[in-house]
Order: sequence, then C-alpha cells, then structure tokens
Amino acid sequence: MSLALRMGRTLHELRQTITASELKMWIEFDRISPIGDWRTDAQAAQIAVATLNSQGGKFTIPDVMLKWGEQEEDREIGGLEEWMSGL
Repeated sequence: MSLALRMGRTLHELRQTITASELKMWIEFDRISPIGDWRTDAQAAQIAVATLNSQGGKFTIPDVMLKWGEQEEDREIGGLEEWMSGL
C-alpha cells in the first residue's frame, strides 16, 4: 500500500507492472529507508520526546508513538501475503 501511494498508482496498476524481483528490491530498500508513514510518525515522536523531556519529562519514543490499527494489523498482513503470493 505504501509503495503504491508513494508511486501514485493503484494496487492494480502496481500488480500489473511490477516484477517480483523489483518488489523484492523495494522491500529491502524499505528496511533501510522506510517509505511509509511510519517514518514520519517516528520523526514526530522524536520531536515530541525532545520537547517533553526538555520540560522535565521522562519519555521515550515508544511512549509517544501513534499506534494505528494494532488490532487489525494481523488481518492486513495476511491479505498482503496473499496478494504477494499471487505475483
């Protein structure tokens, strides 16, 4: 999903045009330099922690990270794995 959003394409378009080897390269690139919104959330959390701690707080990045859809995460990963196996 993140890759499709970053490339300005639909999942259908991406599935029709990307090869398995290119997808593997994108997955590896994402491990080194995340392409999704998670990276932006981590940067915002870093700034929030610095601000809070400068005022005497004792926070860590995981304390202030947004936790989007934790309950739905397993279901989404299963669907993604099914889609990728169809490549």
